[in-house]
Amino acid sequence: MSDHPNIPARDYWPTTGWRSADPADLSLDGAQLERAADLLTAQYPHIDSLIVVRGGYLVFERYPGVRGPDVLRNLKSVTKSVLSTLIGIALDTGDLGSLDDRLGDYVPAYFTSADDPRKRAITVRDLLTMRSGLEWAEWGAQVIEMTSSPHWFRYVLDRPLIHDPGQHFNYSTGDSHLLAALLQAAAAMTALDFADLYLFKPLGITRRAWPGDPQGVTIGGAELSLTPRDLAKFGCLILNNGAWDGDTIVPADWVRDATRKQVSVLPADPDHPPLSYGYLWWVRPQGEYKSALAVGLGGQYVYVIPGLDMVIVMTGDIATAPDAFRDNRMIRAFNVVQDAIVPAVTPGG
Repeated sequence: MSDHPNIPARDYWPTTGWRSADPADLSLDGAQLERAADLLTAQYPHIDSLIVVRGGYLVFERYPGVRGPDVLRNLKSVTKSVLSTLIGIALDTGDLGSLDDRLGDYVPAYFTSADDPRKRAITVRDLLTMRSGLEWAEWGAQVIEMTSSPHWFRYVLDRPLIHDPGQHFNYSTGDSHLLAALLQAAAAMTALDFADLYLFKPLGITRRAWPGDPQGVTIGGAELSLTPRDLAKFGCLILNNGAWDGDTIVPADWVRDATRKQVSVLPADPDHPPLSYGYLWWVRPQGEYKSALAVGLGGQYVYVIPGLDMVIVMTGDIATAPDAFRDNRMIRAFNVVQDAIVPAVTPGG
């Protein structure tokens, strides 16, 4: 993240499994973490896991529901932040040339009958920042219509272009699916295969599920499933600027750019801190600390807080989520981390 402190050297890496530590050993108040977990359960009973990692150690873990640590969770739109990381890797491997590469150059066959030539010029950057300009109502019927259609990519591309590309932010799972198709064309493998090779294998993630659309394009905007502990590994990769056990998995410059403000979404007001968007990451402070968030429908969260050397993971049971959590805009009101977990850091810690 921009202007974050240097991350301390690690004395181990959780590739083959996490090591636990007492919260007090990492300058955390264990009783406050228990209170935070109780608050979470009381206010958001559909949340079924809470993991706190500090200093590279698992310092707190709770599973209040029936699903334990080894059960895969559908991460919904947290998938987008994983896709962002794959794009950073693809730029490093040379599979992608630059953020200014155009969609039409990678999948030209889809543009032979495109109704608006401007669609060909949609760039990787536009898709990463949700600024394709294509009409999309994320909380309307369009996600359902896309997933019910025989050709998801074509469904998204056929939306009217209501803004010039790169000019207007509009949260869109459709944009993310276009990006996954672009990555597949560029790398000559699906996003899942690319992730297995360059991301999951180095992190020691062997259990995962990530389906594709009817044409075999990995679903770019949702549906990746991981265990909470493996999701915490992903968060720690980002916390460590893309470094992992002596190797660079994703370039540090990419992590910095992906997790800092690229687009303003909401200004600060008395009730809410400012909310911004990076490259498929939300950017929102937790109290006085900068943070990046991966957020998914129904209570899926990864908080990366470099200033505290901390990663926080939550997952939720979508089937039991209240109506408010069926709207990703709930991010604006979800303050448990800021109000109850960050205060667990003891003075001087």
